[in-house]
Formats: sequence, C-alpha cells, structure tokens
Amino acid sequence: AYTSTILYLNFGLSPWFGMFAGAGVSIVVALIVGLPCFRLTSHFFALATIAFAEVLRLLASFWRSLTNGGVGLLIPHESGFKNFIFDGKLAYTYIILAMLLGILFITYLLKRSRFGYYMVALREDQGAAESLGVNIIFYKMITLIISVFFTSIAGTFYAQYYAFIDPDIVFASHLSIQLALLSIIGGVGTVFGPILGACFLTPLDVFLRGWFGGVLSGLNFVIYGLVLIIAVRYFPIGIYGWLLKIADRYIKKPAYALPTGISEMSVQIGKRSPRQPDKDEVPLIRVDSIGKRFGGLQAVKDLSFSIYEGEILGLIGPNGAGKTTVFNLISGFIATDTGTIQFNGKEITSLKVPHSFCKAGIGRTFQIVKPFQSMTVLENIMVGVFNRVGDVKEARKEALRIADRIHLSRQVSMEASKLTLADRKRLELGRALATRPKLLLLDEVMAGLNPKETEDIIQVIKSISQEGMTILMIEHVMKAVMALSDRITVINNGMKIVEGLPEEVASDKRVIDAYLGEEYNAELK
Repeated sequence: AYTSTILYLNFGLSPWFGMFAGAGVSIVVALIVGLPCFRLTSHFFALATIAFAEVLRLLASFWRSLTNGGVGLLIPHESGFKNFIFDGKLAYTYIILAMLLGILFITYLLKRSRFGYYMVALREDQGAAESLGVNIIFYKMITLIISVFFTSIAGTFYAQYYAFIDPDIVFASHLSIQLALLSIIGGVGTVFGPILGACFLTPLDVFLRGWFGGVLSGLNFVIYGLVLIIAVRYFPIGIYGWLLKIADRYIKKPAYALPTGISEMSVQIGKRSPRQPDKDEVPLIRVDSIGKRFGGLQAVKDLSFSIYEGEILGLIGPNGAGKTTVFNLISGFIATDTGTIQFNGKEITSLKVPHSFCKAGIGRTFQIVKPFQSMTVLENIMVGVFNRVGDVKEARKEALRIADRIHLSRQVSMEASKLTLADRKRLELGRALATRPKLLLLDEVMAGLNPKETEDIIQVIKSISQEGMTILMIEHVMKAVMALSDRITVINNGMKIVEGLPEEVASDKRVIDAYLGEEYNAELK
C-alpha cells in the first residue's frame, strides 16, 4: 500500500505499476525476514512476524518525510483507469471479483500440485515431511512469497479504494488477526474455506461495530479473540471441514483401481536367504567412530559399523542405549559431534539437513508414528513418491502400487487419523519406501502390535529385502530380529558391545547381561 501510494504521489506513477512494484518490495522484505524467522516454530514464529509488523508501524509513524507519519497519506480524487480511481463502486466490484477468481484459481492449482501436498505435510508434521525429502525452508519461503505478493496487490486496492492510508491502518496487528480468522473459521488449507469465513465474520464485524462502536468501542476485538479461542479449541476443521464431514456420510469415496503392470517394488513373498557379502565388497554405508553428546550425557560414543547392499542389520540394546539417536545421526536429524558417515561411496556427514539425506537415498520410519493425520493413506504415500516423481498422476499410480504392496489398498481413501496402530505402522513403512531409498531405517515398526500384525509386517520386510533393499532395523521383538537380521549390532550406553550373527549375539554373555536376560537365553535353548 505504501509503495504504490508513494510512487503515485511523489513520482506520478500509475498505481497499476505501483501494485507490482509494491509486491516486489514486499517479496524482498519477506526474504530478509523469512530466513531467520523460519528457524522458529509454532507460536514463536507468529510472535516474531507480529513484532516485525509493529517495527514497520513505528518506522512509518516516525519517517514523516516519506510517509507523513501518523497524519497519513491522502490520495487526491483524480478518477480514471490509469489512476485506479473510479467515480462509482461498480468498477471496484468488478476488479476485486476478478482478483478473487484469479486467486481462487491459482490456489486450486497449487493445492492439486506437488506443492500443495507438501504444504499440507508441513502443516501436519515438519519432521516427517523432511524425512520424505521436503526442503521445509525452501517451500515455506515460496509460500511466504506467494502470500506477500497477493497481500501487496490487495494493499494497493485498499489504498486506492479508501484514498487514504496511515501506519495504524496498514500495519495494525488486529488486521492480521482478522485475516487469519477468515481461514481458521472457514477451514485452514482449503480453497473455499476463507470465503465461508468471510461470510461469517464480515456480518459479525458490521454488527459489533454498529452496536458497540460508541461507548464500548474496542469490544469487537475482545469478541474476535473469543471467537479465535473457541474455533481453535472446539472447531479446528472450520466450516468447510465440517461441511465435508457431513458430506462424507452420504457421498461414497472413489475406489481406486490398482494400475496394471508390476511395480518396481512388487515381488512375491518368499523365504529370505541370508546375505553373504563378498570379501572385496564395499559397504553401502560405513559409520566410523561417530559420537554425540547432549550436555552432560554422552548419547553415542565412538560407534562404528558397516552395512552391505541388500543386508539387514539389526540394531538392538536396552532402552536409552542410544539406538534412535544413531538413526537421527544417520538420517540427518541431528549432527554428529565426532566421526564420519560414508554412504554409497560419498561422505554425507556434512549434508546437515534431513531432506538432503533422503535425496541421497536414506529413508526412515519413526519410533512414534508420524502420519499426516488429515491426509488420506494415498496422499500420505504420494508425499513420499514426490521425492522422485514430480507428476501428480504418476505419483498417484505409484502410491497405489505401494499401498497394495504394504496391504493397505482397501484403506487408500481413509484419513490417516482413522487408521489402527498396525495400519499406521504399515503406512509409515510404505511412505518411506515411496522415496525409493537405497537404505531403509526401521525404528520399532513392530512395537505395540499383536502376533498376527507382527507377522504381517515381517512378511512385508522379507519381501522388501528380497528385492535387494538394505535395511537397518531397531526392534525389541527379538523373534523378528532373529528371523530377519543377517547380522546384529548391540549397543549399550551409546557404545557397541558386540556384533555378529544372530545366534552368536543371542548367546553372548555381555548381551544377556546388558539386554536379553537369562530368561530369553533359556527360552532360546
């Protein structure tokens, strides 16, 4: 608003030009502010952006030579298309309607693209999204740029329509809250939700200002706050989500047919033969003397091991031994303090960010499953497929194959939030497979499952291994570890205590004392 108005008043440039010049300035400011702010999460990010808006308000208030301070800038009424000033309101109506339709169309296209799937994934769980190859800083920045571009366009329209701006109007924090409320009330992450939110909030705003604008001026903002609290606490899906929920009761969701042909990931489940690496074979991954300290706790200390292509290595140890920390080090979620990691012939310790490790060919699951709750099973898997496939139709076909591969073909249209624990475990496994990794990290994928569900997961892992997948597996279900692993590495207090064939490890006194116990050894015998 300020950029287009200043260019119009001081240089005589048309607001149509100033509209895009202002958008350009906003994008530059967004890049400068976004990079540090995106390192913050949740409410800290919101507070930082509100604080920056307040800084801009104060700057505009005291930079009187440019902005005329708190007095504001008055735009003279010189009607004409070039000046974006019209005698009647009908022209403004047509312009804002065209803007609305354009934004709805662009939003619709974005939502149905890979970008749209990534945005939902980032909203649901950033860690899970990163593990699937999503560069969260890049996509957040693109989102911010798109947002400020259209907001700047709207700012120019506002300035020309009212023919007046001042710092308290342009940079008011309550205005940001009102705009956010449109999406929250209508439905976050939807195309038409904000319109429904506007249909609810605009009459409410007129009513509140009409009834309480005199003696109780400002009460409308208190009511806005109450509406926000109630919406977030009791109505998180918004009006649009509520309408969809009702429609789901009467509209049958489409049944997806499995594409013809055999997927790259489809083989018959058979008995797995132990992997025997050649003497001169180079490991797919070599972990050399890695270490990690958290304050006074040495979580991992001087740990080394190697995994050969097509091999399954079991990583076991008591709770708190450092197993998940090892996974986080290998997948880039935390950085090593010491040591190196070589993967596929390259040193990857310096990659730093998880999405780079995924791009390099490392896929993983999490100890506590992290499905994208509001997305369907198919959409969850598609987020992983997008790591290698850009086209939405092709991604959907591949996701359907993988869903069949992990025994979830009947649940592809079901939201992840409605799945059983076993199905969520399978979904997370399938989502990791969808990235087409060379190394798959499985973090307790059988924890909490009954024997039948455990057997189903074992069969899936066997078939994956038959395809030549290299797997590093953390698991407390020892029967599964013994049945699947080519070798087992045992760690305790962050250090390796023994490594060898499953039978050798199970009978090792150090392992029995530290982890298995005499009862397991007696049962094994």
